[in-house]
Amino acid sequence: MYSLKGKVAVVTGSGRGIGRAIAVRLSEEGSKVVVNAKKRKEEVDETLKLIKEKGGEAIGVLADVSTRDGCNLLLSETKKAFGNVDILVNNAGLGLFSMFINADDKLIQKQIETDFLSVVYCSQAFAKEMNEKGAIINIASIAGLYPLYGLSIYGAMKSAVISLTKYLAVELAPKIRVNAVAPGFVRTKLGESMYKVLGISEEEFAKRYTIMGKLLEPEEVAEIVVAMLKVESLTGQVITIESGESLRGALP
Repeated sequence: MYSLKGKVAVVTGSGRGIGRAIAVRLSEEGSKVVVNAKKRKEEVDETLKLIKEKGGEAIGVLADVSTRDGCNLLLSETKKAFGNVDILVNNAGLGLFSMFINADDKLIQKQIETDFLSVVYCSQAFAKEMNEKGAIINIASIAGLYPLYGLSIYGAMKSAVISLTKYLAVELAPKIRVNAVAPGFVRTKLGESMYKVLGISEEEFAKRYTIMGKLLEPEEVAEIVVAMLKVESLTGQVITIESGESLRGALP
């Protein structure tokens, strides 16, 4: 099994939500963690506080990973602090609800950059510098596997991330393993915004659209990420965790 102790792990978009949970969980496994957000230092500081309270080692880097310069800055700061890198978790993402016919250029471009190009740019930058037996985990979405109403552009980008995951697994093997996680709706700010758009509560959504009657917690996604990293023969795979949403039939 792949040990995470002492490994250098970078988690994009880890100032809150799923990214924060992943960063904290990796630190619990003994990894040295690089916490990243675009510009909200207070969110990065809160994640760092949670890690350091548990005795973990981490730094924070403000960088816009939807740009190549931002990914290069994140890599540079990582190497400056820890000398190398073993793990990259491409978590940064943005889901904007819009009917396809109404999606304007600003919304489309923002989601292309944040949800897809961030994965391309950071994977390119870090793969060149990553240690042997490195690993990349891409956080995709069930929206990339089947359609969710009003999330056409977001879903298309997450589908692209899933496809890219498989291509990278082939091209970067055997030095680097590449896998993806496709969560359903998670109890985060992004998830909460969707329930507001639908005009229902979290509890009602969980009851109506899952078979477990509960929403995912960010910590559950983090646990899947850790498990995937530990299995050294796992690459090119997409694992879904969605409380049985896909088994419930049509989603909103």
